[in-house]
Amino acid sequence: MFVIVAVAVVVLGPAQHALDITLLRTRAAAVSTGPALAWTAAGFLLATAAVGLAVTAMGGIVMAAWGATGTGLGRPFTALRDRRWHQATAKVDTAVRAVLSDPNNRQAKANARRAVLRRDAISESAPNCPTWAGDRLRAVADRVHHNTGLDLTTTWPRLWLVLPDAARVEVTTIQERCASAARTRVWGLAYLVVGAYWWPALVPGIWLLLLSRRRIRHSVGVYADLVESSVDMYSRDVAKQLGFELTGRLTPEVGTQIAEAFQRHQPRPNPTQQ
Repeated sequence: MFVIVAVAVVVLGPAQHALDITLLRTRAAAVSTGPALAWTAAGFLLATAAVGLAVTAMGGIVMAAWGATGTGLGRPFTALRDRRWHQATAKVDTAVRAVLSDPNNRQAKANARRAVLRRDAISESAPNCPTWAGDRLRAVADRVHHNTGLDLTTTWPRLWLVLPDAARVEVTTIQERCASAARTRVWGLAYLVVGAYWWPALVPGIWLLLLSRRRIRHSVGVYADLVESSVDMYSRDVAKQLGFELTGRLTPEVGTQIAEAFQRHQPRPNPTQQ
């Protein structure tokens, strides 16, 4: 569809012929017979493959941006989200005080719930990342460290080895959905770029960007929940595989020892290559 839109842009142009279907049919008829048809079909297939590969690569960049920190290029975006979050938090505090002053006021309670939802839509806690997805995943790592003492970055590869097949399938499936949602955002941006020259392309561009926001939040949220649930259910198996004797739940003290053991096994930089 994007290649078709790009062809329409080249044929129709940006202004008076933007929706000239007659002109489009005339140009299409000119290349629909003889050798021109074969060259057109080959060019269309090559362009489709190239665009698909490019969008897949850009989708990977979008997903990599979810792990970015609030430093460097991400600093202004993190600062903007942090300012919005603190403004929303101030409104939550005001709404909560209204409820405390009049506990029987249903409207005040509804306002407080909406204020909390608006704040959490920005981030569950004070933003430290330039994106919502990054803060959502960071919140899981923080909770895992607080509850178990484990470092999620070093624990997850070991945990993956002890997960049952059903759990792995669920995690892999939602990872693919995250990648698909990231590609949806790239498609939306691509249509907006075309729309700067040919205005009808702005319609699918805006729609895809709005859709991508919803898909990213849903898929990343489910992925974060699955990762946290996997830690809750199978981290004891990792501890037992490492020789730790557990009689109950995994405590932060034991988790800290496991995390330290993982850190000792991390590869160190070679001084001769620095």
